[in-house]
Amino acid sequence: MVPRARKPPGLYRLARWFRRLSLVVLIVLILFLASVGYSAVELVKSSPQSGGYSAGFGANDTVAVTGSLSLSNPGFYPVSGFSLNLRIQNASGTLLGNLAEGPETLPAHTTTVFPIALYLPITPNGPAASLLTTDQNLVLGVWGNATFAYLFPVSLHFDENKSWGAPFAEFLVQPGSPTTANGTTTVPVTVSFSNHASFAEVGMLEVVLLSSDGTACGAGGFSLNVLPSGFYYQTQAIDLASGCSLQDGSAEAAYTGSGATIPLPPEALP
Repeated sequence: MVPRARKPPGLYRLARWFRRLSLVVLIVLILFLASVGYSAVELVKSSPQSGGYSAGFGANDTVAVTGSLSLSNPGFYPVSGFSLNLRIQNASGTLLGNLAEGPETLPAHTTTVFPIALYLPITPNGPAASLLTTDQNLVLGVWGNATFAYLFPVSLHFDENKSWGAPFAEFLVQPGSPTTANGTTTVPVTVSFSNHASFAEVGMLEVVLLSSDGTACGAGGFSLNVLPSGFYYQTQAIDLASGCSLQDGSAEAAYTGSGATIPLPPEALP
């Protein structure tokens, strides 16, 4: 009589199925982590790309910087809750302006484009005032925070250097020698600058001449129509208030055009 094979106990069979299931789960987990690692590397390699920027004068006494930023997600998994933070600094690290976009979801195997519209407030003594008269290198910093592959937090950061051409580069107000005729004192005032910006300056430049104690001695308007790379040089006579001296004084100028009024940094008179 051939002995019958004994059927394994139920607990043993259950444990064997658990071992097989654990092996399958382990393999799936390894494949998932490998695909996440590959996707993360590809995401980092495809750093954000600038779509080009343009600048011009905006409303509310601002310089408007507009453009776009694209971020590619070539991996297998979406990037969810992506929040973009952008800020512009000058070469000395002074913050000129910032903005935040998002949150957005970046689907897998796609490129998402973020429109950029950054308005830098201009005040005579503010940090962005030097943009009007000084060529300089700016640092565009971009930070991104999101959740990758449904589970993992990720952070992206890159800096990009941008060359800035000042619209009123080497701005200079030069008064000449005053003359008096029929009881009125006038002074020839020459305004000169170069337009290193990418946009034209069409409008009026109002110039106020101040004495050493800040008293307004006289004012005049200069018509502007200066193309990019153009040079401006114009002289006109300005009447001075009686007894007002420009010795050790200063000039305040403001550009009005394209729907904006932009004050320039105060200029010491030579």
